[in-house]
Amino acid sequence: VGTGLQGWLTSRGISRLAIAGIRTEQCCETTTRNASDLGFEVDYVTEATLTFPMTTRAGRTVSSADIRERTELVLADRFATIVSVDQAVERANAALAD
Repeated sequence: VGTGLQGWLTSRGISRLAIAGIRTEQCCETTTRNASDLGFEVDYVTEATLTFPMTTRAGRTVSSADIRERTELVLADRFATIVSVDQAVERANAALAD
C-alpha cells in the first residue's frame, strides 16, 4: 500500500497479477486482497507460496497444508482465482498472445 506499484502497473497496462511468495496467510493473502480491491484480476498460485505450521492461542498446531487450504477458501471467487503454477503460466501466456 502506498508504494507506487499500482501506478506503475496501471501505466503499463497490467491488469492481471499472479501472486506467489512467502507467508501464504500473511503477505500473499494481504497482497491478493489489496490487488483485488484496487481492481486487478488476481491469480493466486497457492503451490508457489510458502508458510509454516502455527500454534493457536489455545495451543493447537495448525499445519501448513491447513493454512494453505484456509487461505484458498477465503480468497477463492471473492478476491482471486486459485490456480496451479501450470495454469498461471498458461493464463499469462494467453494474456500475452492477446
